[in-house]
Amino acid sequence: MTPVKAILSMLAQAQFETSGSPSSPTPHFGYFNIVGSREAVPERDALLITRPGERDPPGWDVILVSTVPGFIGPRELPKLLHEILERLRENPNKAVVLECPEYLAVYNGFESFLKFLHTLRDYILMSGGRLYLITDPASWDERQFALLKRIEG
Repeated sequence: MTPVKAILSMLAQAQFETSGSPSSPTPHFGYFNIVGSREAVPERDALLITRPGERDPPGWDVILVSTVPGFIGPRELPKLLHEILERLRENPNKAVVLECPEYLAVYNGFESFLKFLHTLRDYILMSGGRLYLITDPASWDERQFALLKRIEG
């Protein structure tokens, strides 16, 4: 058996042992995950950061972000971070789902949004939670999406 075939055989065996079937791999979610929709989030209980007007999934806690008075403004990243952390203190293992990253990046600039995301990810990692970023890769330029992918894990 050639070395390449031996490695492929070992990888196939490892996948079979972890998933139970070589044809049905299960997705692995880490502490920070980029997904395409709410449906891709496997959590039953989460903290959703979104814009007003969306239907909230049952059992999920919601923080609304809007320029309309009474909501957390999109330029108020420190206030948004504080509110998220307060909710995580109450329930440290809760997942956080950020559904409006493009909106926050438009109001703050990409670099400021990325700094916010790094800080949020670090706090979530320390609390034992998970962070899901719902976005479409086409919403970002190639460099921006590459930077977002680098912090996934």
